[in-house]
Amino acid sequence: MRSLWVLISELATKRHRRLTALMTLWLCCVLLIPAPAIAKSQVLIIIDDVGYRPSDTQTLTLPTPVTLSILPDTPLASAVAAQAARQGRDVMLHLPMEADSGYKLGPLALTADMYPHTIADTLRQALRSVPNARGINNHMGSRLTRERLPMQALMQAVKKEGLFFIDSRTTPDSVAATIAENTGIPTAIRDVFLDHEHSEAFLQQQMALLVRIAKKHGLGIGIAHPHPLSVDFLRRTLPQLKHQGVELISVSDLFAPATPSRWEPEPKRRLTLAPQ
Repeated sequence: MRSLWVLISELATKRHRRLTALMTLWLCCVLLIPAPAIAKSQVLIIIDDVGYRPSDTQTLTLPTPVTLSILPDTPLASAVAAQAARQGRDVMLHLPMEADSGYKLGPLALTADMYPHTIADTLRQALRSVPNARGINNHMGSRLTRERLPMQALMQAVKKEGLFFIDSRTTPDSVAATIAENTGIPTAIRDVFLDHEHSEAFLQQQMALLVRIAKKHGLGIGIAHPHPLSVDFLRRTLPQLKHQGVELISVSDLFAPATPSRWEPEPKRRLTLAPQ
């Protein structure tokens, strides 16, 4: 009888050892498998309409990932672009496009009656005035961005320059981003206009919306303008995004393969920041 109990005890011990070994192996496998990466929430901020007013230079005091989109052939275009380059800040060409409103477009604007070669020539001329532009977005354009043929001509020219395109989305009927994507251009679409009403409360509301979009979809793209109120708000608010689990990124981060325009900066005076 004693031998039987010894045999049972030995069998139980062996079984226990096997179970222990299996549990140890399982734990090792679990510990060695890397945890799934947590999706980042990212925000990209673009400041449009830069280039006319001396106060626009205050945009250069914003965190470096903030991208400046500069209107072509404006008094401060080249100087702001050069200063941004010294900071390591990305710039874009804010290309004027025909709008339904009939507002004055400014120099080097694209219109629906242009031939494809004129669109390409105008883009090249505009790029000369905004050195080191990494991409373009549309200034106004509620009419032109609905038109397929002009957009096809533009995106072919943009692709030739090696740039990306961000649709400012000034009309829900825009075909610009779709055509850019079909042309093989890195592209994205604006999510939120931050400051089309000039008040602190509205800016807070729109920034909260942008953060919600970023947390839901991984990325939120916001556009603001170089109004002193907006610049002051962003200067105070953007450093706080990290405390909300949101990363502020640049267009270089978003479009890593894109390269600066081949147009080189012309020698210009060093820019002095306007007083706050």
